Amino acid sequence: MTGGHGNRVGRVADGVDEVIKAVREQIHAGSDLIKIMATGGVMTPGVNPEDAHYSAEEMAAGIREGHRFHKPSASHAQGRDGILNAVRGGVDSIEHGIFMDDRCVEEMIESGTYLVPTISALKNILANGDRGIPAYILEKTERVSEAHQNAIGMFYRAGGKLAMGTDAGTPFNHHGANAMELAYMVEYGVSPSDALVAATGAAADLNRLRDRGRLQEGHKADLLVVTGNPTLDIQCASDAANHRMVVKNGSPLPLG
Repeated sequence: MTGGHGNRVGRVADGVDEVIKAVREQIHAGSDLIKIMATGGVMTPGVNPEDAHYSAEEMAAGIREGHRFHKPSASHAQGRDGILNAVRGGVDSIEHGIFMDDRCVEEMIESGTYLVPTISALKNILANGDRGIPAYILEKTERVSEAHQNAIGMFYRAGGKLAMGTDAGTPFNHHGANAMELAYMVEYGVSPSDALVAATGAAADLNRLRDRGRLQEGHKADLLVVTGNPTLDIQCASDAANHRMVVKNGSPLPLG
């Protein structure tokens, strides 16, 4: 929305009709997925992560229009009310979910909505706070980090569906380093096996990639070969020092 999270880089749209038009533009441009900002966020100055931004009607209209053209929808959603607006509008996944409460968990599980925790985003900001990250980002990250960990644990213990993602592109959160998210998920209470499922089959299901994410005849051979057993020690998969081979569509790729 005007002045909302991501307004400096995303398509700004206000009102149901304009949101529908914006979604159609993204589909026409070739987008595979529609992402809608339901709340404020850490990375945008002058906005509060707890605040709902788009109205419930705007959220539902954008999600519905994407679904009408067979595109899954994700929502940046950190505050409770924005999370509920997105879930009630039929969103496929909640990204972050920092301030979810019991009602959010209940409705997400009932609707089959995935949570993509993106722990890497906050972890990398906190670990690099002395390297030129703006003060407003650091202040908000420090404020929300404990709530984020609590929310992920609450959702997981309740049996909610997790898919792995990192929010790569936030400070010091690089594409290619996404395997560390597995270790962060385990640190926050997810079992190694469930973290691996979140990164493979669950992520493929969320993105409607029916022939990926599983070791199964007829599926694309996308593999990470590691030293050790990551179901016993997640560092076997999350630490790049243990990576031996990447196979993409059946073809080996160089590491690094």
